[in-house]
Amino acid sequence: MWRTHLFATLNFLLILRKGAAFNPCDDGNHFLLPNAGWRGTACKRTRDTSICDRYVETGANKWYKVLGHDDKSPRKMAEEIAEMFHCGTDYPLYLPNGSHPTLDGTIVTRNACMRVGADKCKEQYAVQILKCGTFFLYNLSRPNSCDIAYCFGENETCSKPDPCEEKNRLTLLVSGDRSTSCKDQSLKLCDSVLRSSWYRPMKNSIDVKMASSCVERYSCGTEEPIWLKGAEPTLADKTVDMKACVTVAKSGACSCDMEIDIQVRNCSSYLVYNLSSTPSCPQRYCFGQKGQCHENVYDSNSMWKEPSKIVLISLAMVIVLALLVILGFMIHKNIFRPVVKVNVQPSIKEKDNRDANLDDIIKPK
Repeated sequence: MWRTHLFATLNFLLILRKGAAFNPCDDGNHFLLPNAGWRGTACKRTRDTSICDRYVETGANKWYKVLGHDDKSPRKMAEEIAEMFHCGTDYPLYLPNGSHPTLDGTIVTRNACMRVGADKCKEQYAVQILKCGTFFLYNLSRPNSCDIAYCFGENETCSKPDPCEEKNRLTLLVSGDRSTSCKDQSLKLCDSVLRSSWYRPMKNSIDVKMASSCVERYSCGTEEPIWLKGAEPTLADKTVDMKACVTVAKSGACSCDMEIDIQVRNCSSYLVYNLSSTPSCPQRYCFGQKGQCHENVYDSNSMWKEPSKIVLISLAMVIVLALLVILGFMIHKNIFRPVVKVNVQPSIKEKDNRDANLDDIIKPK
């Protein structure tokens, strides 16, 4: 075993000495392991969250880094026995105590154990570990089935809901007047009533991004446009704390006169933004570069993307159904039966008796 460790470490040092472009420790040369927030040993698996590591990338240069709840602090693979149905999966994988290397640039090979019932190490999977200063990288093996996953973070609980999942965010329907090309001093729209939440901005079912360069005053359908300061995150499954700039100067020059705290998360093929209402009016977030000021947004699925509309439509349907039930009940109980006057002709005998009685009443005594 020690020969394997020595060979892996020497090979890594040889690559660095030759000045090779690839260094797994450098940003961009390793992956971020998905679902990191659910891999803690104190995170119990639920019905709608089951992590599967059956399809992790494998190979000589397929190294993974794992981040914590804040998407900043690195996590280590667990070195404690993980219970079944924890770490966000059915059968968790963990390392024996003391498995991580202590010297920078050192690569070691360990066997991760799978917990199944009372058997604490039912199966084993080889894992390479590389120490990169303050964090570790992992070259993983693929488990045999899709109900097995690696544990990261001892005694770590489940993280907050992932905004990359549709149920954990809202859709911001972007119209043409939000684009940077809309310049109309008569428009003074405002996001002061915008609900604080994660948003996926879309225009006609196509993802759009927040403007990432300085936007002039009287753009984006407002007087004081808001744009992203700095480059958007490029790593998938990573949330970045960023600043959004507000152009306030009345001189006409483009400048960052005020800053707003926002968060941006890369969801592989699109970005989501954690936005809050603007501090004053007229201020508005800019999305997209092309669009006309009076262009209407169309989205065939927009009705179902706004929770408030769903509630209103459901309430209206319930009211109509209740009225139909009440109407049917009233008809069944003959409440609406019309009153029909029936003229009954008296018989001859009944008529003679009635006339006789009438004569007795009016006959003078």
